[in-house]
Amino acid sequence: MTIETITLDQLNPPKANPRTSMDVAALEGLAASIKTDGLLQNLVVRPRKGKGYDIVSGERRYRALRLLAERGDIPADHPVPVDIRKRLSSADTLRLATIENIQREQLPPMDEAEAFASLLADGASLEDVAAKAGVSALTVKRRVALASLCDEVKVLVREGEVPLSVAEALTLGTHDQQRAVIERLQQGWHYDADDIRSILTGEKPSVALAIFPLEKYEGTYTADLFADEANTFFDDMEQFYRLQSEAVEQLADTHRRTAAFVEVVHEAYVPWWQYREAEDGEPGGVVIQFAPSGRVQVREGLVKREVRQSVSEDTSEAPGTPKPKPEYSGPVIRMVSAHKSLAVMEALLANPRKAKEVAVIGMMQGYDWTGRIHLDPHPALAYFAEAEVQPTSYTAIEREAGETAQALGIEADSSPYAAPTRGAWEQLLRSRKEPLALYEAVQGLTDAELEQLHLLLTALTFGQGDMDALDDGESLFNRIAADLEVDMRNHWRPDAAFLSRRRKDQLEAIAKESGAVKRMGRLKDYTKKAMVEALARHFERTKDAADDAPAHDRKGRDWLPGAMHFPAVTAEQGEAADDAAESEAEPVETTEAVADAA
Repeated sequence: MTIETITLDQLNPPKANPRTSMDVAALEGLAASIKTDGLLQNLVVRPRKGKGYDIVSGERRYRALRLLAERGDIPADHPVPVDIRKRLSSADTLRLATIENIQREQLPPMDEAEAFASLLADGASLEDVAAKAGVSALTVKRRVALASLCDEVKVLVREGEVPLSVAEALTLGTHDQQRAVIERLQQGWHYDADDIRSILTGEKPSVALAIFPLEKYEGTYTADLFADEANTFFDDMEQFYRLQSEAVEQLADTHRRTAAFVEVVHEAYVPWWQYREAEDGEPGGVVIQFAPSGRVQVREGLVKREVRQSVSEDTSEAPGTPKPKPEYSGPVIRMVSAHKSLAVMEALLANPRKAKEVAVIGMMQGYDWTGRIHLDPHPALAYFAEAEVQPTSYTAIEREAGETAQALGIEADSSPYAAPTRGAWEQLLRSRKEPLALYEAVQGLTDAELEQLHLLLTALTFGQGDMDALDDGESLFNRIAADLEVDMRNHWRPDAAFLSRRRKDQLEAIAKESGAVKRMGRLKDYTKKAMVEALARHFERTKDAADDAPAHDRKGRDWLPGAMHFPAVTAEQGEAADDAAESEAEPVETTEAVADAA
């Protein structure tokens, strides 16, 4: 075979090609690859009667070259290496084209994943790798996630035992979880990719996951009679996550004393391919994964690879992630719900008429606001009962409940079998009371005291119906809050408890909206922890800002997240409202104005 060089404008497309369709995105990728590294494989051609050459094989390369010529990236007479075949029949031409399409097979996904990871780890960009491979940047992102799988899964992917969709779903689990799922699959269990995502992202917090001393947990458990730790679950998830978070922070502080770096990742997926094992004598760092399920994984002795920041951000999520990150996580929604419920409770205490209306509605429906058929305190009270910092709304309600319980002679149940009460509000509603003694105590109340008791009991049971969902509709709770003119700015300030639960990109947006950026300067220079502290100081400093204070202080005083409104407002709803307002603000020509213009 002799390779010769001819010019691009001498080439003609093939008269027949077994490849009947071409991926436009892939063609773009191939053109980018040729522009970067040149044509790495020659074309096969045959002379045309008269002038020029017909392509036998290499139409995709020819079309990519033509695309570059049309854009002016290469000249029309760009030199092209070719193998000229002079005596080919039509059948020979079709055979060669078919063989080339079969032989030019794409790399297996697992090999692509590790090849892409190696290039990215050496500092290449996604666009560079995509161009060299002749694929899209999205394909590179999807493939490179597979490089974080455990070795056992990689082998099965290479052998075709694990489909690509299942492999992508497995990236959401730790290596131990991946091995456990694979073991069950090999035992005959039938899981598809969606099943595996549900298993790995819907894991319940079990005793086996806890890294804190179990004696610190004061709640109850759910377990089968003969269950082991992996099948014994915490009932109080809020308490579990609080204790687990504290233990993770202590663990991180311990490692910070000796490790080159410590990173705490709060995601189900960690791009482990961005790290390598430290060599002998090389300082290593630690990555602590605190997954949303509560599972903690610690990997020590790691060194960060030279990955571009943009690549790190673009590949931070696994392709198997079931859905985009919600604007507010479950714990944040619950915290917001509790704050709002307490604020409305406190407002009800000051508005007997509205409280009686609430009571009448509840009596007519036959259940209280949490859906139970007996009188229970709203869960917002328990949410803050043991909190280190309690909102003023809670202390106001607890003080009122304590005075009422004392007036009625109600004391905490001293029975050895009774659960400890978390406040005077719980004593009023749950303590064991002898009916006649209580009746006599109530008889001794004045009309005003009885009115206040009814008001208090109504307020204690009223709040947002579902504390684990944003109440962004026309609910009774939101309507009553609006009628009471409850403004959360008077009851709550953005603090570390709220800010630490926001993503860094969300904190940057808060800094701009609240005027904090005026004091903070370059936001990219802040770690998430430092940004939380700076924002908390800003909101504390500006809470009493006067109307003539600087604009950034007034923004800090007035800033309130959409979730704290009645009803809650999400980012998408806020953008839609802004668009509608702009549309309404546009001037509309009247008939007279049009006539005048004519």
